[in-house]
Amino acid sequence: MRNLRNKMMKKAALGAASMAGVLMLAGCASPPNNDRTELREAGDGFPALAGNWYDGGKFVDPESILRIRESQTKDQVRQLIGNPHYAEGFFGVREWNYVFNLYTGNGQDYITCQYQVHYDDDMALESTRWRDAQCPALLVPIEVEEVATEPRQEKLTLSGDVLFDFDSDKLTLEGRRVVDMVTQTINEDFVSPNILIIGYTDRFGSEAYNLALSNSRAETVGERMVNQGISRSSVMTAGRGMADPVVECPGRTAIPSVTECLRPNRRVEITVTETAQ
Repeated sequence: MRNLRNKMMKKAALGAASMAGVLMLAGCASPPNNDRTELREAGDGFPALAGNWYDGGKFVDPESILRIRESQTKDQVRQLIGNPHYAEGFFGVREWNYVFNLYTGNGQDYITCQYQVHYDDDMALESTRWRDAQCPALLVPIEVEEVATEPRQEKLTLSGDVLFDFDSDKLTLEGRRVVDMVTQTINEDFVSPNILIIGYTDRFGSEAYNLALSNSRAETVGERMVNQGISRSSVMTAGRGMADPVVECPGRTAIPSVTECLRPNRRVEITVTETAQ
């Protein structure tokens, strides 16, 4: 049976060279000429590619997309990802459409992606959509490790900074998508999975607070996976706070350079064990 790493590699575009061993859940990347003809026509509630302001799409900082949140105003969205790429107007419009180019991590190769923002009656951000599932997958690096072969066991590590807002146990928009993709992959590749989800924080904050936050985040991920089809009896969650750090960084104050250095410690680890005989 193919292991989870092999299956995800078939779906994945490799990350940047500096991120050795990191995989991204994504479909096969388009060739360098990026001739994605399926986007040239309208479909699935998205406008045709040819109708946007930018010829072929606009390159965007992935971190800006990851900072998109529910309840943001239109001005806040514009500050992060710019004006919509179609002649849709600004006032009273409840849908903005974008055409972004995202690098696959394989040299200068990129894919063109359609992204949609929906607003509620008060013009606050309500939801977002991607036309193609491989596009949001490029935003979220996932480390995959084969722990054992008998019984078969795989460990996935997800960035807590991508999954959650600062000091929050609520999944972000892109965090929900990546948990759903992981769940789909597990459902497809394991017959009877047993799943252990462990949350971690960095070392700033009290031990009690970090333990509670990490536990709550693990429970949130587990609940999302159950809602996406994993048996509740197959899922166990735990929080370990600041224990088992991946990296050690100098500095006693939570200044940006130190918190950035500690980013790998803020994580959620998902260990999947095959229990079927």
